[in-house]
Amino acid sequence: MSNGNCYYTSEALYHLLGGKSAGWKPMHMRHERQSHWFLKHESGLVLDATFKQFKTKPNYKKAKGKGFLTKYPSRAAAKMMRMMVWKDFS
Repeated sequence: MSNGNCYYTSEALYHLLGGKSAGWKPMHMRHERQSHWFLKHESGLVLDATFKQFKTKPNYKKAKGKGFLTKYPSRAAAKMMRMMVWKDFS
């Protein structure tokens, strides 16, 4: 898996899964000298769809909550969402 897709992947999943109202929070950290995004549920469940890009497992306890740049899905996230569920999110 190539790196550089964790932001848009996490953003797309956040919106598809119901976002804040469904208990999800975007998380950010640095791992292996890279910026890394994933989701954390209020239950404590970590959803990291792009973790395989790393050689070592991220220490998710080092992450901090951080909002996405846009309130609604960005163009790249909407495109990814269409690929995931075959629905137009534009």
